[in-house]
Amino acid sequence: MNQVSIDKPSVTKVSGPAGSPKQGPGNLVLALAAALVAALAVCVWLAVSGGGSGADEDSLRDKVSALEAEKTANKDALEAASAFVARVTTYSFEDGKHDLDWVEDLQNEEVREQFRERVADLQATIVASKTSAKGQVTQSAGRVVDESQVEVLAFVDQAITDQSGEVSVEQSSINLTMKLVGGEWKVDTLTFLNAVDP
Repeated sequence: MNQVSIDKPSVTKVSGPAGSPKQGPGNLVLALAAALVAALAVCVWLAVSGGGSGADEDSLRDKVSALEAEKTANKDALEAASAFVARVTTYSFEDGKHDLDWVEDLQNEEVREQFRERVADLQATIVASKTSAKGQVTQSAGRVVDESQVEVLAFVDQAITDQSGEVSVEQSSINLTMKLVGGEWKVDTLTFLNAVDP
């Protein structure tokens, strides 16, 4: 019978080259300190370079301010345009209720003259036909040209009551150029795109 011998595994200790220092806690501390210094250097470099320069931050603040100003201009111009359109599309044949003086609020002299001629005829037609109307802006959108000018497109429902009392609703759209004049949004030009036309 053959006898098999099992040797115990031998453990060999491996040491560094002769004369090399022994690894210990002191070297670990030095390595961590070096990594910390490197990380701090990267942070300082990022702060000094493009990541956080004062000029870039000022530029971003200026852009944000400009966007906020445009947003405010658009909101305020839309509100003023909607109120103006409601005035234009609302009238009555009754004495004192067919006030069409909105024409005088138009800022563009040429446009104002064109509407002065047409409004006189409209006023006569309203009284003769005993017609009333109430306009309401159902939707509007603005395009900011700059902080002092906004182009507005307004969609209007106008309930028109005729002499017999019958009511019909006409839909129309109006394009307005709004300009900031003396701190208030005023209508510079006004164009009726369809249906209602005073």
